[in-house]
Amino acid sequence: MFALLKRFRELILVAVLLIVPLGVFFAHAKKPSERSRLDRAILWLTTPIERAVSWGVTVTLRGWDGYVALRHAKERAFELTHEVEMLRLERQQFLADRAEADRLRSLLQFAQRSPDRTYVGARVIGVRLGPVGLQVLAIDRGTDDGIQRMMPVVVGEGVVGRVQAATAHAADVLVLTDRNSSIAVRVERTRARANVRGLGKPDACKLDYALRTEDMVEGDQLITSGTDGVFPRGLPVGKATKLERNKHGLFQDALVVPAVDVTRLEEVLVVTRSEVETEEEVQPAAYAPRAKAP
Repeated sequence: MFALLKRFRELILVAVLLIVPLGVFFAHAKKPSERSRLDRAILWLTTPIERAVSWGVTVTLRGWDGYVALRHAKERAFELTHEVEMLRLERQQFLADRAEADRLRSLLQFAQRSPDRTYVGARVIGVRLGPVGLQVLAIDRGTDDGIQRMMPVVVGEGVVGRVQAATAHAADVLVLTDRNSSIAVRVERTRARANVRGLGKPDACKLDYALRTEDMVEGDQLITSGTDGVFPRGLPVGKATKLERNKHGLFQDALVVPAVDVTRLEEVLVVTRSEVETEEEVQPAAYAPRAKAP
């Protein structure tokens, strides 16, 4: 008997594998009222197996779907991270371009307000600080562009300085905060005269030659007077602060906060042609030239 089973075990296994599913199928196909005891026995025996197989298949499929989804999610996360980095770089470039456009628009508007002057736009390409407080900006325009020594350099906010030296394709600008810089100014409110001299500091200048008797208060705006033969009239220079009116002497002391932060400049305008307005002094009648007798 055992020898016969051993000899035909493959056929018997195949038959069982074919008969059992068919029996289960036919048992399920019948209505509950039509099922025999054999059908109910088959269902009773196979239901736990079916549930176990179904649960195993479901768990396996879910695990596989989770693995595949996780793998795709990782790849997608890498792609999104790369896109976010690219968008950040593009945003930074956009902000830089917008800031540059705003600065250039401000310079253009400033130039359009003064049609009697000719300007050359330039970029700041270098900064040089000397051992004795020398503060010089290098710009990318030179004599080939019409730049000459002593030409005023400005931005929309006010005075930057003057050209100290120029080569064919570059020039050095001595900023107003340098110790060697001195600009003739007027108090915008009272028209009082004075000079603004650099202290070698990027955020402060000194007010010189302001008469003690002049009406000045802290916060007074200082503009170019046009009497130094370099800067046109009316350009903002700064505002007076820390005003001290001495009890003795001719002059009062004050510091000046520059209108332009020379440490943050990227573009400037060089005034290549301007009718510098100098104010004519009214001579007393005793010194006026006499008319020739007819």
